[in-house]
Amino acid sequence: MPRANVLRDHHHSGARVLKASQSTRPLIAAVLAATMSMLPVHLLGASSVLLREDLHFDQAHLGMAVAAFFGAFGIVALVAGHISQTRGPRTALLIATTCSCVSLLGMATLVHDRMSMLAFLMIGGAGNAFAQTGGNLALSSGVGVGRQGMAFGLKQSAIPVSSLLAGAAVPLVGLTLGWRWSFVVVLALAPVQYALLSRNFSETTALRADDSAPATDWPLLIALTVAYGGAAGASATLAAFLVDSAVSNGVQIGSAGALLAMGSVVSIATRLAVGWIVDRRGHADLMIVVVLLFLGATGYLALSSGSMVLFAIGAAVAFGAGWGWNGVFNHAIVSMNKRNPGTATGFAMMGMATGGMLWPFAFGLLVTATSFRVAWTATAALSFAAGAIIVGAERRRRRRAAEAMVVA
Repeated sequence: MPRANVLRDHHHSGARVLKASQSTRPLIAAVLAATMSMLPVHLLGASSVLLREDLHFDQAHLGMAVAAFFGAFGIVALVAGHISQTRGPRTALLIATTCSCVSLLGMATLVHDRMSMLAFLMIGGAGNAFAQTGGNLALSSGVGVGRQGMAFGLKQSAIPVSSLLAGAAVPLVGLTLGWRWSFVVVLALAPVQYALLSRNFSETTALRADDSAPATDWPLLIALTVAYGGAAGASATLAAFLVDSAVSNGVQIGSAGALLAMGSVVSIATRLAVGWIVDRRGHADLMIVVVLLFLGATGYLALSSGSMVLFAIGAAVAFGAGWGWNGVFNHAIVSMNKRNPGTATGFAMMGMATGGMLWPFAFGLLVTATSFRVAWTATAALSFAAGAIIVGAERRRRRRAAEAMVVA
């Protein structure tokens, strides 16, 4: 082989390695930030039976605590989106990591009543807003278009990874050392994250809005935001109440934590599979989200059956389908709003936060007033309604796209 060809091949190989390393660090940082930012609320849900005597709260109070987390998320989401776009994703991820550390450490050492618990959960919720918006922009600007489906799937898999860690912490840490130590051990992730964020990402991750892209279709974005709220409310309830619901059905708490961990694994697999499909198809199809939400609704119905066999199957289906749509949904939001991806992401996250705030609270009240069976049935209806809204939104998007092609 001529020396010139060897040098050219070596140059191209080096460029590919450099490009891969430049995109890997933002990806890992986004995944870690998303994982850490959800740990406060997931650990609370998984350990709720253990800390109930210490903090004197019931299912309604648990729903209120989850609502506080997502309420803070919603309040901060738009600001977080603006900061992520103007100051860069690294700044947003640094803020997210710091808030998560404060929340976890506070839960472990300073929480002795319900009010202090709500305060530290709200700090965690604010961190989650920065983790989600900063992570989305890091991926959309730092990862190649042909790999973004899998990248978003990996990033959104961090959420069930968080619930997996929370579920595993119950038998491994909570039942042996006490529930507070569950919040301590996960802080081991923080040094790794700060090391990743110790220097700036490459210039390719400094996201700039595409002024040549079509203007935001606000009615479409609003409809998708409402659907996001319903779907996210259902999935947030699943992670928060599954252990409590299983224990009320006679399952030992260690086994209930293992069931939560198992469901999280199924959810991770679904998100990665959907990300792979998106990359193969070349675009994020919202109808995939619809199918997953409808399947998830059947999983929630199985949780309401009262049968332990159906409960276990329902948990797998609800986690896999009802909680596996997030990656492709976020990818679609960013792809459809390239002119202002930060603002659009922050706006959509407000819907997620609103659903995550209102439905767990309503679910807790329903359980207290009626039963888990009624509450899970209502959650199934919510998931189905969210899918139906997305069907209407997708029809609008396709109609407008066809009209634009005719004009062109």
